[in-house]
Amino acid sequence: MNTNKKRLGIIGGISIILIILISVFIFTQTGPYDKNNKKDIVVEIPQGATTSTISDILYKNKLIKNKVIFKVSVRLSNKAQYFKAGKYLFNQTYSNKEIIDEISSGNIYNDGIKITIPEGSTSREIISILVGQKLGDKESYENLISNPQEFYEKFEFLNEEDITSLEGFLYPSTYYFDENASEKEVLSAMLSQFDKVYTDKLRDRQKELKMTTEQVINLASIVEKEAILDEDRPIIASVFYNRLEIGMPIQSDATIQYIFKERKKIVTYKDLEIDSPYNSYKNKGLPPTPIASPGIESIKATLYPEKTEYLYFVAKIDGGNNYSVNYEDHLKYVKEYKEERDKLNKEK
Repeated sequence: MNTNKKRLGIIGGISIILIILISVFIFTQTGPYDKNNKKDIVVEIPQGATTSTISDILYKNKLIKNKVIFKVSVRLSNKAQYFKAGKYLFNQTYSNKEIIDEISSGNIYNDGIKITIPEGSTSREIISILVGQKLGDKESYENLISNPQEFYEKFEFLNEEDITSLEGFLYPSTYYFDENASEKEVLSAMLSQFDKVYTDKLRDRQKELKMTTEQVINLASIVEKEAILDEDRPIIASVFYNRLEIGMPIQSDATIQYIFKERKKIVTYKDLEIDSPYNSYKNKGLPPTPIASPGIESIKATLYPEKTEYLYFVAKIDGGNNYSVNYEDHLKYVKEYKEERDKLNKEK
């Protein structure tokens, strides 16, 4: 009996030692490859990569010590379904868990030339930003923007008959481009972002309104240029819808500004007489193309406008607007605005 107990004791002791050794081994294999090496390593996870493919890439770049252990770690984390393709910035101080967390959260590393397109940018302004960063040629951009058919194969939404320009569809966002990217690749990235943002839900709403994509973005671009506060956008959209419904010119200073190469400080009464299809004081309906790239809030405001009877609005000093149904009240608000503006200028 004593001999058996001794044997069991020895076996138990060995088992404990083995468990400890295995635990230490796993810990060392899941920990940092080199906790002292913080040199950046950029790896690219391709679209549709399996856990095996990812482990091969990480092992090759000396970011994990053991491929089998890494795959087990992924399985235990239950995060493989959230893995996202793209470039990632790591170093050898990352543990398996940290690498898995980064890839599953999609914390993608962006390199290349950073380009930010502000909401409400015209194609002319977008070209200036791109060329200013030595990213392409002005004439090439102008030619491509004027010929949306160049992008028909990749972007089905551009096939609508009334889309004659990419104006309005170059979505305002921050992009990262390779310094050797072609003009077509650059514009394709912006169109791709628009296609992503303009969701099926928004397209369905567009159909409910019996509008084309061009009409939505056209009106949204005017809302974008007229609004300062997000809460005003659906109301401004309603004003323009109300004007269009009764056959009244939409009368937007923003469309007048689009005529000029450089934005004017103020639109004058003389400017309202300019003979141009973009003069929305002289011409009824929407202008020939959008006048800028609207952000998502202006697009949503156009698709989901407030229900009002307003036909007029004028800016307030605080950035909002005063709205009115009749012209007499509108003139009263215009007078108030001018008085407040003049008073503010005197105080300066």
